[in-house]
Amino acid sequence: MSLTDLDDKTSHSISRLQSATDSIFEFLSRKWVMISITVVPVMALFVFVNLVPIGWTIYASLHSTSIYSPEWTWTGLSNYGEILGDPAFWGSLWDSLLFAGGSVVVQLLAGLSLALVVNRSFRGESLVRAIAMLPYLIPTAILGFIGLWIGNSQYGIISTLLMRIGVIEQAIPWYGSIDWAMPAVILTSSWKFTIFVTIMVLARLQSIPEGYYEAATVSGANAYQKFRDITLPNLKGVIFIVVLLRGIWMFNKFDIIWVLTGGGPKDATTTAPIYAYNVAFNSTALGKAAATSALLFVMLILGAVLYFRVLSPEQEVRVE
Repeated sequence: MSLTDLDDKTSHSISRLQSATDSIFEFLSRKWVMISITVVPVMALFVFVNLVPIGWTIYASLHSTSIYSPEWTWTGLSNYGEILGDPAFWGSLWDSLLFAGGSVVVQLLAGLSLALVVNRSFRGESLVRAIAMLPYLIPTAILGFIGLWIGNSQYGIISTLLMRIGVIEQAIPWYGSIDWAMPAVILTSSWKFTIFVTIMVLARLQSIPEGYYEAATVSGANAYQKFRDITLPNLKGVIFIVVLLRGIWMFNKFDIIWVLTGGGPKDATTTAPIYAYNVAFNSTALGKAAATSALLFVMLILGAVLYFRVLSPEQEVRVE
C-alpha cells in the first residue's frame, strides 16, 4: 500500500469518526433526550425517596397494623381520632414546639455571635473556625454520649465546676431532672448545630460591601449603629431562612434526644417524633404511628405556608 493510499484511508477514518461524533452530539442535543437523561432520573429519585414513603405513610395510617402481623385492617380515620384524642400526643407536640423554639433561639443567637467574631481578621482565626466546626463533624450519637458524660451528676465536669465556684451546692442530674432535662437537651443540640447558622450568616456577612461600613465610619457611626443600620438589615433574609429550616429540622429531631434522655424523665422530653416511635415499637401500632407522622407532616406544611405568608422572607433575600 502506497503512502498516498494510507493517507486517504486515514483521512476517511477521521471523517467517519467526526461524522459519528456529530451524529451523537446532535442526538444528545434533542430536547426529549436531554430531559430523559437529566430531569427524569432526578424526578424518579425524588419520587422514590420522598413521595413513595409519604404515600405509604398516609395509606398505612388508614389501617390497623401491627409489627407482628402482615395483615392490614382498614380503619379509615379512626387512627387519627385516637391520636387527636390522646393527651400524650398534645403533650409531645408541646415538647416539640418547646424544643424547636428553644433550640432555634439559642442557635440563632450563638451562631450570629460566632459569625460576627470569625468574620473579623485576627490571629488564630483559622483555629477558631476549626474548633467551631468540630461538634458538627462529630456523629450525633457520639456527641450525645459526650454530653451525658459532661452532664453526669456524679463526675460530670459541669456540676463539678459549678460546685467549686459556689453556684450550686450539690450536683444536678441535668438529663435526669424533670426541670432541667429539656434545657439540657436544647443546649446540647445547639452545641452541635449552631455552626450551621454560623456558616449561613457568615456567607451573607462576607457579601456585604465594605464601602457601606466605610461610609458609616466617615459619618461618625459607632459599632452598634453600624450593626443596627447595616449588618442587621442585610442579615434579615438569611435569618428568616435559618429560622424556618432550623425550626423544621429541630421539630423533627429524634436521634440526639433519644441518646440523651430517651424521652424522659417522665415524658419531660418526649417530643412528637419520640411519641410516634413509642407508638410504633412499644405499642406495636404502626397504623397509629403512621397517622401521627402524617399529622406532623401536615402541621409542618401549614406552619411553613403561614410563615411565608406572614413574614414573606423571599422579599428580604437580595443578591448584591
